[in-house]
Amino acid sequence: MMAPRQRKANWLQKKQKPAEPTLIDQLSGPLKDFVNDFKEHGKTVLEKVREENPEKYLELSTKLAGLVVTLKPSQEGFHDAKSMEEIGLRLLKAVGMEEEDITPEMIEAAIAANNTFHARLEEIRNDGMMRAAGEPEGELN
Repeated sequence: MMAPRQRKANWLQKKQKPAEPTLIDQLSGPLKDFVNDFKEHGKTVLEKVREENPEKYLELSTKLAGLVVTLKPSQEGFHDAKSMEEIGLRLLKAVGMEEEDITPEMIEAAIAANNTFHARLEEIRNDGMMRAAGEPEGELN
């Protein structure tokens, strides 16, 4: 019986290999340096490129525009909405409605639909938590 304990103790004593930094972690320092440098000198350098080499300036502008689009999604999120009415408006716009066609009644209906949807998601979450805790399952409707 002593051997398994000793084996377990040896296993616990082994040093775990430290996790290697992710590519993002590795690049974060140099990227921060570049961003800081660009903040300080970017405008001046771009003006010089535009004057001396308009073709290169156009090429850089196209690449930067693509990067901005990639980094900043075109659809509005909900995290910065200031009211439930704004969330309702954004929900309706997200499904293709034009803002000028949206009425206050539609916004109220969108808020009610969102509240129903959110409540259902909470039911699913709670049921999953109960299952994970070993409690009897609730009914999923």
